[in-house]
Amino acid sequence: MAMSRRSFVVGSAVAASAVACGTGDSGSGASADVIFSGGPIVTVAGSAPEVEALAVAGGRISAVGAESEVMAHRGPATKLVDLRGRALLPAFVEPHSHPSQIAAALAPPAVDVRPFTVPTGDGVNAKLAEAVRTARAGESILLYGIDVLLQTGLVLPTVRSLDAAAPANPVVVVANSGHAAYGNTAALRQAGITRDTPNPPGAEYVHGPDGELTGEVREAAAILTLTEPLQASVSGGMPDRLRWAYGQLAAAGYATASEHTGSADSGTLYTAVAADPACPIRIRSYTMGTPELATDAAHVPGPAVGGDALFGVIGMKLWADGSPWQGNIFTTFPYLTNEATARMGLEPHHHGGMNYTPEQITDLSAAFVGQGWQPACHVHGDAADVVLDAYEKALAGKSGELRPRLEHCGAMRPDQFARAAKLGVTVSFFIEHVYYWGDVLLDDLFGPEHGAHWMSAKSALDAGLRISFHNDGTVTPPDPIGNIATAVTRTARGSGRVLAAEQCLSVDAAIKAQTLDAAWQLHLDTEIGSLEPGKYADLVVLSGNPRAVPPESLRALTVEATYLMGRQTFGEPLA
Repeated sequence: MAMSRRSFVVGSAVAASAVACGTGDSGSGASADVIFSGGPIVTVAGSAPEVEALAVAGGRISAVGAESEVMAHRGPATKLVDLRGRALLPAFVEPHSHPSQIAAALAPPAVDVRPFTVPTGDGVNAKLAEAVRTARAGESILLYGIDVLLQTGLVLPTVRSLDAAAPANPVVVVANSGHAAYGNTAALRQAGITRDTPNPPGAEYVHGPDGELTGEVREAAAILTLTEPLQASVSGGMPDRLRWAYGQLAAAGYATASEHTGSADSGTLYTAVAADPACPIRIRSYTMGTPELATDAAHVPGPAVGGDALFGVIGMKLWADGSPWQGNIFTTFPYLTNEATARMGLEPHHHGGMNYTPEQITDLSAAFVGQGWQPACHVHGDAADVVLDAYEKALAGKSGELRPRLEHCGAMRPDQFARAAKLGVTVSFFIEHVYYWGDVLLDDLFGPEHGAHWMSAKSALDAGLRISFHNDGTVTPPDPIGNIATAVTRTARGSGRVLAAEQCLSVDAAIKAQTLDAAWQLHLDTEIGSLEPGKYADLVVLSGNPRAVPPESLRALTVEATYLMGRQTFGEPLA
């Protein structure tokens, strides 16, 4: 039986009573533990976007405003922090991540072969050869992060090529998209996958023309089946690996993140790590929505999850389609026919498809909304109407603010954003696609008409949506500053071209998408996301003020310190 949300709400880090939110003085009367001043304080709140000082007491913000006013909260034990021109902002919020995958796939001794680490196919082959050379006979090997579009000369693995490279070891190579993986015969055997194994719902074990397995598996359920036995043998010490992943997030300025491939097992892991007094990250989890859970009457939400709880389950995750880099997103327009799409294994004028039928999406959405969960559905292609249709039916006659979500949304159109806004649906953009894959989108996959308007964030804002940005766990490095920079400039890393300049956001809108509105999507906006009295002191110190530097310099800003509820989780102590 599925565990309820009530059993997953853990990790209270402070025992502080809530103070009414507002501006100025919280009225608590207590002396501040810390007062920050000496640099711009970007509040993301109300009519005062920048103030001079901020006070923290009991893990919450007790005052913001003019330095002379905030200093009235100084007591004998108050620590004064001089920002020395650096900027203080609300800590960033990562609304769509996979910390458990970061832990399993990237924490040492995992082999990181993402294009940000290994830029060529020859480099990937060298990493595999080295792993095989140093492994014991029978020892499992996991490589994470191949990308045929970004890694020059990369040839996608097959069961035969992996058998030749590693005849004595189970090997799995996972695509950087997270939507495909490739195993050799030993790995398939270890996972119990044969040519007769039925496809899981919404996923596929790929067969060749001869009916035999090619070694490729697609989408979450199939990938997890292939990798779980291997993970059991190579990823011992998952609590320590998750703490490593948390450290990466805190170093990027995050105090809150989500888990979008949650399960009962990951819930147990997160619960254990949340109990650590030094835990640096607050997690909100979305359970992978299965037909079994849709019919589980006991799988219903528990009470609201407060900001002091460092772990809580809040929603259910679905996947309408796949990844643009795998060729399996559902679009009304075809992929280009060229050498790049041929390397991906796509036929001329290829169209991707849905992971579920429209009827299945509708039934699952209705079941989970009926249970009271916030639905979050992965949808990259412009056929988002299928999901919006499902949400509209599921929400009919319902009251309250579930805030149904659409995830990634690369090819969504302005009319679809407008429809989403009318339905009360919100959108989280994987905006760094524009930076890392901008040239690929334009030249290799979709051409200027569709590629340039990938991640049309301005159209979403114009439609009245509250939006957020994310890095999707392992797929790109955790980099909220990079997300903000891309949203503002829409510059492709390789060529420096600007993709659809009319879709560029203001700096303030981009910051809000990475703080307050991301918190709103996680139902935490009354607790975090802006610097207001009564909210938790989730803070980040940046090397400069993003509201003052030239747009082309945004990406150069660095994180100097991160705080969760007033407790420093990253950086040298500030004084």
